[in-house]
Amino acid sequence: MRVAKILLALLVMSPILMGTHCQVKPPPIVIEPDDTADCGAACAHLRALSCPEGMPLMDGTSCVDFCIQTQKDGFALAPSCVVTIKTCEELEPKCAKPRYHQDP
Repeated sequence: MRVAKILLALLVMSPILMGTHCQVKPPPIVIEPDDTADCGAACAHLRALSCPEGMPLMDGTSCVDFCIQTQKDGFALAPSCVVTIKTCEELEPKCAKPRYHQDP
């Protein structure tokens, strides 16, 4: 009899207990069109401004190749934004926001 009451209590309480957990909503994801085609112009612009981000990586990977591969991997570098900066100092505050691009 006691076991039946415990099972009944668990049966009644389980939906309540399952619904009481906190549901935290993640921030919205900003999906932008794929602007990988702008990688060349962005890297040329960074080099023209003498920004270190426009130079090849230590392993010799060019800025353009790095940009294209990073974009393909789903991490948008916002090259369309990079071409609009006027100084190297503007790069991070203006263009380094969490962005995700959408494949065509």
